[in-house]
Amino acid sequence: MPAFEYRVCMVQSGRVTWVNGSWQGRVALELGDPQRALDSCPQLWDYLNDSGRDGWQMSGAVNGTVSHGKETSALSSYVFLCRQR
Repeated sequence: MPAFEYRVCMVQSGRVTWVNGSWQGRVALELGDPQRALDSCPQLWDYLNDSGRDGWQMSGAVNGTVSHGKETSALSSYVFLCRQR
């Protein structure tokens, strides 16, 4: 019986920021420059190409928002990847 593993990728401003809860940027968020940290994350198409070479394929995508109370603070997307183990 085949077994699969999955990646849940958060995409913000065209960049993959989080994958399964791990920050993807080369610059830490804690350094206090959120734009620089975001810019250090891989572009979505680069991430997908790199992942595809490792056997991952996209299995779905959805749009989402991050909100605090009545305010929407960020628009994001989620991309789901899977591969057979």
